[in-house]
Amino acid sequence: MKQNTKKPRSAFEYRDERNRNLLEVFNREFELCDGLNMADVVKIAVNQPASRFWVSEERALRVVSSMYHRALPAKCHALKREMYEEIKRRCEHLSETHPDWPLSRRVYYVVNREAPRFYLTPSMAHVIICEEKRRCKKETMQRLRRLLSAVS
Repeated sequence: MKQNTKKPRSAFEYRDERNRNLLEVFNREFELCDGLNMADVVKIAVNQPASRFWVSEERALRVVSSMYHRALPAKCHALKREMYEEIKRRCEHLSETHPDWPLSRRVYYVVNREAPRFYLTPSMAHVIICEEKRRCKKETMQRLRRLLSAVS
């Protein structure tokens, strides 16, 4: 019998922040793109700058560090590959201006700066946006219920 050798996925620590950032960008683009359907606006939104690279500093450091020794695996998703290559490129540029900084400091600096895009597929972004809208609506309804119960 073959055993499952896959590691369990850990929770993404920046999920809520990323989701809020994506929804903000989507809402802004939705207002600007009058007449476009949601799918088209999602495609525009995922290609807008994100407030940061949505990867943990630790994960980015492990991946970028390994990129100096070997190529990314062939099965690496194209958008993740693009993101890590951009982080590595920016780290290399930083090494010219800050040669005394270790790679960990450069990665931390880069990851916490604005990213050129969200590095999400439109279909994944659509799911996130719908979930985030649902969450916001639920929170609003809960606040209204609390207010109404406090008034009565």
